[in-house]
Amino acid sequence: MLPTKPQQIKTALVSISSLYVAGWGIYYLAQETIRRRELASRKRKYPLRAPLLPPHAISSGVRVAERVGVLAHSNSKGTSTKEDQDRIRAQEILKERGLDSNGHVDVVSPPPTPTQGSTWYGGATDTEVSRIHRRFSSLKVLGRYANVVPEWREQGAWEWVAWKLFYSVFYKPRIWWDGGYKADQRTQEGRQKIDMLLPVEKIKWNELFTPPSPDSANSKGPSVPAIRDSKQSSFTWIGQSSCLIQLDGVTILTDPVFGEQPVKTLFSPTRMRPMPCSIHELLANTAIDVVLLTHNHFDHLDIDVLPLIPKHVAFFVPLGLTPLLKQYGVDPKRIVELDWWQQTKLPVTIRVAAKDKGTSSSVTEQRRCFDITAVPASHWSARTGLDTNLTLWNSYAVRVYSEADAAAGSRSGSPPPAPEAKSLFFCGDTGYSPSLFTAIGRALGPFDVACLPIGSYAPRWHMQIMHMHVEESLQVTRDIGSKRAFAMHWGTWAMSDETWDDPYWQLHKGIQQASDSPERLLAVPFGKTFRL
Repeated sequence: MLPTKPQQIKTALVSISSLYVAGWGIYYLAQETIRRRELASRKRKYPLRAPLLPPHAISSGVRVAERVGVLAHSNSKGTSTKEDQDRIRAQEILKERGLDSNGHVDVVSPPPTPTQGSTWYGGATDTEVSRIHRRFSSLKVLGRYANVVPEWREQGAWEWVAWKLFYSVFYKPRIWWDGGYKADQRTQEGRQKIDMLLPVEKIKWNELFTPPSPDSANSKGPSVPAIRDSKQSSFTWIGQSSCLIQLDGVTILTDPVFGEQPVKTLFSPTRMRPMPCSIHELLANTAIDVVLLTHNHFDHLDIDVLPLIPKHVAFFVPLGLTPLLKQYGVDPKRIVELDWWQQTKLPVTIRVAAKDKGTSSSVTEQRRCFDITAVPASHWSARTGLDTNLTLWNSYAVRVYSEADAAAGSRSGSPPPAPEAKSLFFCGDTGYSPSLFTAIGRALGPFDVACLPIGSYAPRWHMQIMHMHVEESLQVTRDIGSKRAFAMHWGTWAMSDETWDDPYWQLHKGIQQASDSPERLLAVPFGKTFRL
């Protein structure tokens, strides 16, 4: 009997689906094979040995030091003289710190706190910097970007399917999971907990900027607010990874997303809490100089916001993101694409209001140098099912200093003196890699302030390579040597399996166990401004 037409259609669909799945499976297998070979080659060519171990690695022992990559592992074929010297020196340091060669504690002492004057952070030689850059340079495999940290493994769509259609249905039922937020909203005790852990404050614009004067619209100058203090540095969390940051008078907007949902669909989560401001309120009350975009995921890039950003604002973005921004009205001349470890400097003119005026009718202009370096992260990019990893994903190390310091540095042939520069580490979505973050601290640290994600980490078997647990975020503050850090990427949308308040409690638990200052990593209210 000949097959009927419905049977033929069914057979064709099954065949096409099988070919599609098999094709992607072969692609991922080839990609992972090539990636692993490249990483093994880089590890041999560019070993990460520093003359001093990072303070937290010293206090934790040789095993941690080897794990973060500042000591080479021994092997059966013997080690080089340099490796022997490193190991002997490490054992001497450990003995001084009260630890044996296996990292066991003989004398308990708290780990040293990173300071701006630390000799390890930012103390890499030119040779070390070259090794770090080559070890963690961006990598394209079969036309798509790939991760370069040893912790990464290729997941593919099937692992997401296993999470959502099997793990979340049968093993740990969490379909339409909102982290228990709606259940808390239904009780008085739950509502009190929400108000306590996720308070929302209206942004006090007048503390940051002076409004334009009524007659400024008739003048030739721009009708925009002016900052109140030329040395002003502050942090304001808007939600998820959207932050308003001021660094020595330069105003930075990061990963702007102002919609109620990341994606306007039935399946997309809605905001847990009202926003402290709308995009229109923000633009009317601030003078933005720079926008930082870490990657193209919907919870980090709201395309509806792009046409609203003033025409003079500069965008710093990962490789490959210019076409999307151009499509939504951003002039390509305003866009600076950065590869990992690529550095660029931008002159910025800030407008400072006179202290004795209530409005910005009398302003002075000052020049700043905005020095930015893109650094790697362990993540991925996509906005559709067809553009996965066609664009890069970044974190950023930023330094801001005055034009006078920049001129002095150029005349002397050396960078501006560190005490005169304000520094920021803005971390995009990333899994934790001790070798990567230690390398960042060694090459670019320390930092005055860091902004670190602490949410979207469960289930760990799926999320750990792309999102950090709170304990790992705390570890990053030590790896990079930040004086102070603020938590973000939590409490905005329920996008993973942890309860909505778990990041908060995990953060306080981690700080108490390590006897750290709360400023090590601080969870702050939406909209509240913190002076730095």
